[in-house]
Order: sequence, then C-alpha cells, then structure tokens
Amino acid sequence: MMTPHQYLHSVLANQQMRQADIDTLRRLRGEIEAALRRVYGSAPRFYYGGSYGKDTMIQAAFDLDIVMYFPSTDTRALRTIYNGVHQTLTTAGYTVRPKTVALRLPYNGGFHIDVIPGRAQDTSYRYATLYKNGEDTTLQTSIQIHIDSVRDSGAREIIKLSKLWRVRYSLPWETFPLEQIVIVALRGHRKDDYGSALWTVFQFLRDNILTIRVIDPANSNNVITISTATRGAIRQAALNALAAANWGQIIW
Repeated sequence: MMTPHQYLHSVLANQQMRQADIDTLRRLRGEIEAALRRVYGSAPRFYYGGSYGKDTMIQAAFDLDIVMYFPSTDTRALRTIYNGVHQTLTTAGYTVRPKTVALRLPYNGGFHIDVIPGRAQDTSYRYATLYKNGEDTTLQTSIQIHIDSVRDSGAREIIKLSKLWRVRYSLPWETFPLEQIVIVALRGHRKDDYGSALWTVFQFLRDNILTIRVIDPANSNNVITISTATRGAIRQAALNALAAANWGQIIW
C-alpha cells in the first residue's frame, strides 16, 4: 500500500507536461513575439513568466505568461503602452481579453497566453511598472522576483499539488496568491514529504485564509486582493480535505 507521499508523487508524475504541449506553447510564444516585434522592433525585452517561468505547470491546467518590458527611456504613458499592445495584437488577428495587468489570448483546448506589457524601471529590467486596466493606475513590481520567490521556496511540488486540488474543486483562486500562501504556510515545515506538507497547507488555510493579507514579495505596498467569497470557498474546501477518509478523495 502506498504512503501519502508515494501516492501524491504518482499524481504529480501523471501531471507532467507533454512535450507536444510545451512545444506548442513555445511556438505560439514565438509567433506572438514576432507579431509584436514587427511593430515595436527590438526595443522591448520578452521573458517567460507564470507557471512556465516558475516550473510549476501541470497538465490539468496550464497557460503561459509572456512578459514584455519596454525600456525605461520610453516616455509614453503606461496606458498608451498597454492599449497600443492591445491594438497590435488585435490587428494581428488575435482574440484579446484585457485583464488587470495582462492581455489574455484564449486558445482552443482551454489554455490561454497572457501578454504583460510594462516599462522597465532601469537598465537591469528587473523591476517594472505595469498599467492596471480598469483602475487607470499603475503597479510597480518584479516578475523576476515572483519567479525567484517560487523557485527558492522549495515548495514547487506542493504548489503543483495545490493547483491540482484547486482545479479538481473548481476554486476561483488566482495562481499568484495561491503560490504565496503555500510558501507562507510551509515556512519552517518540511516540504519533502508531500502528504505532510499538503496537510500543513490545508490546516493553514482552515485557520488563516479568512484573514491573511497576501503581500507582493517584490513590493510590500502591493496587497493582493482575494474576495470574501473566494476565501470562504477555499476554507470550506480545506475543511473537506481535512475530513476526507483518504487521499484519493482529495487529489486524484
């Protein structure tokens, strides 16, 4: 009989990304970047972000973030940059759905690609200022620090399992706050025993999700919003997990 760690390890093994899907994402990224460079030339820098950049992709639900930073010397308003990239993508034939800081391109198969335009704060391109669509404000952050916070946490496998749990129970929980909460929940706890670690996460969610403040690791002034309804749904799902008779009822 498998231990919880062995069972969850097998679940993750089944969630490995297919090479064909990875190749598709890379090809689409190349096509999108080419369409944007035809208009903007060599000035912007492009990076992989999201679950691809953080190495937390799962087969059950994957997407791709393309970070597009214009140089700090670009004097246009960020609203103009954001809207210009939107128009360029639309003109190139893409279906574009504006999000808070990203431009979302949906694809058949249930996945999407987010293009995140911004302006670098200096020549290092580590920090950037993004436009917050709908609020007409700006946001200073660092996608690279977001990636580093996950890569350096030692919690990537538990983040993958938490994402799979989210998918199975249709939780309306954005990935960024999920990642940061899992990292906080596991501070001081072992992460190499998947069953113990995930149980710790469920207990943390039960006790803290209704009140926790999620802070952007790249900017302490950025508080990540999680709605009251979403917090309640997460807590109930955590309670259900803690009351389950076996791991097959929690993650399968």
